[in-house]
Amino acid sequence: MSAHTADVGTTGFAIGPGDDADEFEQELWATVDEVPDPHIPVSLVDMAMIYDIEADGGDITVTMTYPCMGCPAYDMIQDDVRAVLRTVRGVTDVTIEVTWDPVWSKDMLTDRAREELREAGIGL
Repeated sequence: MSAHTADVGTTGFAIGPGDDADEFEQELWATVDEVPDPHIPVSLVDMAMIYDIEADGGDITVTMTYPCMGCPAYDMIQDDVRAVLRTVRGVTDVTIEVTWDPVWSKDMLTDRAREELREAGIGL
C-alpha cells in the first residue's frame, strides 16, 4: 500500500489527501490507491482519476473522473472502488460522483505513474 499525501501531477493538480486529512481519510486514499486502472498497470490515484474522497462518518463520497467519456469499464471501476472501500473498518456506504470538471489530462499523472507507464512500454 503506498501512501499518498497530496502528490502533485505535472499540471499542479493535487492528488491524494490534503494536509488536513485525518487518519481515516488517509486510510481511504491509501486503500483506493490499490485499485488499478483496468487498461494499464497504474492505480486510479496515480492516474489522477480520483479527485476527492470525503467521509461523513461511515458515508464515503468519492469524486472521480475518467480519461475519456464512454469508457466501457465505468461500472467495473466504480464497483472496484466501492468494494475496496467497503473493506475499511467504519465504512457503511460508498457513493461515487463522476465529474468532468476539470477534464482529465495525461498532464495530471504523477511522476510515479509516468515511470510505471514507461516501464510497461506505454508512451505518453
